[in-house]
Amino acid sequence: MTPLDASTVARWRTLALVLLGAFLGMSLVVYTVGLLPGDVPLHREILKGRGSLLHAIARWVDYGGKWIFLAPAILLLLAWSRAARRHWWLWCALMPIGGAVEQAFKFLVGRPRPRGVNWGFPSGHVTAATTFAVILLYILTRERVSPAARGILTAAAIALVAAVGFARVILNAHWPTDVLGGVLLGAGCAAAGAWWDARHSETRQPARPRVVNGAIEIGS
Repeated sequence: MTPLDASTVARWRTLALVLLGAFLGMSLVVYTVGLLPGDVPLHREILKGRGSLLHAIARWVDYGGKWIFLAPAILLLLAWSRAARRHWWLWCALMPIGGAVEQAFKFLVGRPRPRGVNWGFPSGHVTAATTFAVILLYILTRERVSPAARGILTAAAIALVAAVGFARVILNAHWPTDVLGGVLLGAGCAAAGAWWDARHSETRQPARPRVVNGAIEIGS
């Protein structure tokens, strides 16, 4: 595992607070205004792709925000990474915690989806996919990984979030800002978990020998 310093802890703390603060602010705006500028035209533009190959692919990509994909993905991450296994329960808990918060805000904000009467803000699929993606990005900073592998996994994490978000809109399940809300919430929850893990994962330096009255002692 790669050792952490105070600046790393501070960065994840700042990221978590900024993302969760942005989510709360956006939730208040959506509750007050409803649909935001750009929601309808962007939604309409994306829906022009219905019936195309992208639409067909989106039906499969949509599974990227479901437990059928994310549960095995978390297990694979734990099997691969010693750093992830150190606080395995934290990463397993973040997914349902994020889901519970997402459901609560759906009820509090109360904005309907493009079709039907169910509440849509924020997107649960995108919240879950983003939570996993940011957990993966954090774990990559804790493990010694080749630059090529790091680049591939980072690109895959970003692509997962973007693809699931696009799928939710083209499948007419969410407005674009439902997707953005899910990104902010999922990333904020995962960053908060990374902040906690970073605070409790600092490695102590080995004790150094010192000479006291001609004798060697081991001290901290």
